[in-house]
Amino acid sequence: MKKEDVIKYNRRLTEIDYKNPFSIGNGDFAATLDVTSTQSLNEYYIDIPLTTMSNKLWFYKDTSGDIKKTYINCKGYMLDKEGQEELFNLKREYPHKYNLFNYKLLYKGEIIKPENITDINQELDLYFGISQSSFKYEGNDIFVKSLIYQDNDELELKVNASNDFSIMLEFLYPSFNKIGYDCHKKPIINVIDNVINIYYDEFNSTMLSFKSNSDIKVIDNKILFNAADLLLNLALNKLGGLIYLNEFWEEDNSIIISNDFLVERMILSKYLLKLNSTGIYPPAESGITYNNWNSKFHLEMHMIHALWLIYDNHLDLLLKSLDYYLSIYETSLSRAKENGYNGIRFPKMTSPDGLDSPSNIGPLLVWQEPHIVYMLQEIYRIYKREDILVKYEPLIRGVIDFMISYLTDNGNTIEMLEPLLECCESIPLEKCHNPMFEIEYFREVFKSQSIIDNILYGKNRYDYDSYVNLLIKPKITNGIYLKTHDMINEYDIYPDHPTEVFAYSYFKSNNIDEKNMKSTLDFVIEKMDLSTFWGWDFPLMGMTAINLGYVDLGIKIATMDALNNSYLYNGHNTSPRDDLKIYLPGNGAYLLFYKLLTQNK
Repeated sequence: MKKEDVIKYNRRLTEIDYKNPFSIGNGDFAATLDVTSTQSLNEYYIDIPLTTMSNKLWFYKDTSGDIKKTYINCKGYMLDKEGQEELFNLKREYPHKYNLFNYKLLYKGEIIKPENITDINQELDLYFGISQSSFKYEGNDIFVKSLIYQDNDELELKVNASNDFSIMLEFLYPSFNKIGYDCHKKPIINVIDNVINIYYDEFNSTMLSFKSNSDIKVIDNKILFNAADLLLNLALNKLGGLIYLNEFWEEDNSIIISNDFLVERMILSKYLLKLNSTGIYPPAESGITYNNWNSKFHLEMHMIHALWLIYDNHLDLLLKSLDYYLSIYETSLSRAKENGYNGIRFPKMTSPDGLDSPSNIGPLLVWQEPHIVYMLQEIYRIYKREDILVKYEPLIRGVIDFMISYLTDNGNTIEMLEPLLECCESIPLEKCHNPMFEIEYFREVFKSQSIIDNILYGKNRYDYDSYVNLLIKPKITNGIYLKTHDMINEYDIYPDHPTEVFAYSYFKSNNIDEKNMKSTLDFVIEKMDLSTFWGWDFPLMGMTAINLGYVDLGIKIATMDALNNSYLYNGHNTSPRDDLKIYLPGNGAYLLFYKLLTQNK
């Protein structure tokens, strides 16, 4: 992508906007900034907190102890917190990421105040990944530049100001809450030479190095630097290499279309996903901007965040996180065995350890299971990289073994075993028999698996054609596809995701009748409560429309005015919910929609 195509959409502010902080980062390390390109005004930013977060820093607590399980069909699941609330919550809350520090501008020893800031000019340079601000404070000219290096977890801060100004690093005590810190506690700070040691408790501590041309003063959990022409580097790790973001854009293969509105959303979504969702672990729904769901990542969302990387020539960024699945192979093997299945079963909501978080929903979801194989199939289809298939062969084998064992042959048809909850999580357990989306997703993976098996083993490990042909067909009433076989008719409606149209979105099931799918899509748009849909639902519905041949309708749906399909000036998909002021799966799904759109223009 050309530089001019990117910088056209640089973000600029000339006044304080508490709803639209700008972020910088590299996928594993990120900082979210106020209009001064620091975090001086953090107490005023409520919707999107000003944080400095790392994928590699997790706060641990002793969560030993076994959750009493609920047994369904003789299989145990961590579903019910009653009588074990403390342990249940602990296992959901720990480990978690956290806000490492805030860096603030001080004037004569006091944190600057918003009412004294004038002549603001902040620009977020999307092409290079730099936030810089010029402004006046009580008549004094100030210039600030903040940058996070792309190949190092290193923050560079440059400040030009008079001797009346200083920079304060305030180190924070970790919490799983939204802001990522506990304001009632402080870490212990110790500075030796150019290393800052941060001690939290007997289980948790970290350190970072710094380089500064300023004298420093340590006061409690704070470090002060003279801001007169300050150049400060803070590094969690320093390996050398790429500093700026431009290489990411130069590698990108997206097509610039004539619709400026759609292109702007594409550019901003790529910027935000690069800095939040391309790290060593699958991303959390709010990335490394702030904590939601206790900062843990949801594996069913990984592909929604990241599938676009395959199509837009950023395979290397996706591969960074796929190694994580190898690291949790053993725990996933144990989980499948516990549940009575073969192969490996991935958790839903988890952390670096790969342990499932107890929940009345998560342990019963299954639609995350095919993701890794589907992504590897797509990688091979586009890049023809047999070495990648060989590397991840244990995952491919384990997932396919699980999927096969999750099915049962009832004579004329092959059906899904229970218990399971459908991707649309509002459907009660007793109404989730043979869910359409999950079955069509399994069918799609089986359809392409022969190619992969023959590369890896020289033959098919299973008779995939029989599974493709015999998997039960979706239930249809009055020409409308139903979410599950337990639905009575099309008016048996549940809020949440419109999964009855997803089997013709990022994949096109050849088991779908297009006339019925168009009727289903129309019914969803006209009859369902769109305010209950999530940000990633709209782009997927738009993809379904495009795959049916209705490109203009697809654009209309993907960009429609709906409660959870709003986007902020800084590019984030947003929601009225306090914990979902940013929702990165919405941005990720939009990039899938945009790619499909450009292929059909």
